[in-house]
Amino acid sequence: MVKIKLIAAGKTKEDWIKEGIKHYQKLLKKYADLEIIEIKEEKITKSKDEKAILNSEGKAISKYLKKDFLWIALDACGDEFTSKRFAKFIEKNLICGHNGFIFIVGGAFGLSEKILEACPVKLSLSKMTFTHEISRIIILEQIYRAFSILAGTKYHK
Repeated sequence: MVKIKLIAAGKTKEDWIKEGIKHYQKLLKKYADLEIIEIKEEKITKSKDEKAILNSEGKAISKYLKKDFLWIALDACGDEFTSKRFAKFIEKNLICGHNGFIFIVGGAFGLSEKILEACPVKLSLSKMTFTHEISRIIILEQIYRAFSILAGTKYHK
């Protein structure tokens, strides 16, 4: 079974977002083994600048990056895919021998340069800006949609 890890900075606070995440966790069970890892989101203070926060979160994220997975950073400057192209991307990388995928969602300032440089794939969910909590639901829904497309189900119709 395909392994998928979603690494996200900060805890999911909103109950309706938690419910959405649970919904897609349940739906994805038939296609993938999903693990959600929430790393500590650094507090924004006067004594910590943006770079220090990004570096601290980046170190925490790095601990969960596994070499046999394809690392995908969610980044505003990343590539935008249609749902069908994203499904083909997933399929191609599975055929090429990746054991799974790690999707990384940054905190309020995004992701550190070190994490972005380490990720061979940068993915933008939209030209619009979403909170990092809502981004979790969006990427989970798109992962589920991709597997549904590959399986030929009616979900994508």
